[in-house]
Amino acid sequence: MLSRRLARSIPSSTRGYATKVQATDFEAGKVSSLTVKVNAGSRYAPKDGLAHLLSRFNFQNTRSKSALRLTRETELLGGQFYSKVDRDAIYLTANFLKENLPYFVNALGDVLYKTSFRPHEFPEVVLPAAKYDLATANADPIFKASELLHSITYRGDLGKPLYYDGVQNVTLDDVKAYADQVYVKENIEIYGKGINPKDLDNFYKDSSLYGLPEGKSLLATSAPKTYEGVESRLRATGASVAAIAIPVKAADFATYEVLTNFLSSPLSGLSELISEVKFNKYAQSGLFTLAVKGDSSTVSSNIKQIVSSLKKSTDISVANNYTNAQIAFANDTAITPLSLDVSKVKDFKLGKFNYVAVGDVSNLPYADEL
Repeated sequence: MLSRRLARSIPSSTRGYATKVQATDFEAGKVSSLTVKVNAGSRYAPKDGLAHLLSRFNFQNTRSKSALRLTRETELLGGQFYSKVDRDAIYLTANFLKENLPYFVNALGDVLYKTSFRPHEFPEVVLPAAKYDLATANADPIFKASELLHSITYRGDLGKPLYYDGVQNVTLDDVKAYADQVYVKENIEIYGKGINPKDLDNFYKDSSLYGLPEGKSLLATSAPKTYEGVESRLRATGASVAAIAIPVKAADFATYEVLTNFLSSPLSGLSELISEVKFNKYAQSGLFTLAVKGDSSTVSSNIKQIVSSLKKSTDISVANNYTNAQIAFANDTAITPLSLDVSKVKDFKLGKFNYVAVGDVSNLPYADEL
């Protein structure tokens, strides 16, 4: 059974501050989690990879305590913390026992407000960690295909690379300047799970989070420009991948959420041919991607069969209930719950799409052969 969700938002208009603070499920369990979402993902960074490097600087030395001390104290309290980046945001998350809420609110506040950005940390800690992230991601050709699909679909904005690749020179001063721009009251949102809203409100106002400087939100308020019917090919060793992508307007999110669940389940006869199907939901835009991975012969055969089938009108409403269930399960752990009305989703027919081939491209089909 899904846990009963208790939620309350504390609007800035009635609390006198600009940061959104929200807590849920405060009656459930002994463990709490606290996430600070910063609207500072790769799409907003003035240099490619800058958001990734800033994310990797989180939980390093601050003016109040060393990274080692923070790690040891967190471990002694039975907690854990991490920072991650996506195209929309940087997320700083801490998981801990409920009674330790004050410590972790202060710890996250110190990271945003008091990180030291010491010169030696950049080449010795941050850059090696960032290079490891990129190498790990690039080991999967589907990730390479996804990056290409974002690039040809959006060009700039959501098309910027997710991770730092060293192509553009990024300095420590660049990272510090970006931190000053994005770590401001108006550009962060705070989400708590397993936390009493009143407690979170009180501890927030006593922490460095409340003392963040004022600025402006970078959150996208309009849809980025997209391109369709574009193709790209990347020659590489290892497994081959053929993948398609469709840019999605916010009004069509429900259709592509259902389509994703339809194609990834036994409800569709194509599910066994697909290596990954994903609907990436961003602020004001989405990108539906579908990838086939394997040897070039199998990939060629499967992607042709999939595209041919999707070009015919298909009733995907059979996945509406399944989609509602999947959304409910995901919302039980999601930072921000998803709310979509899928009741009106009926048929789907593939129109224009973008296409990429990665690997043995000499033996992978071109878009006009699909």
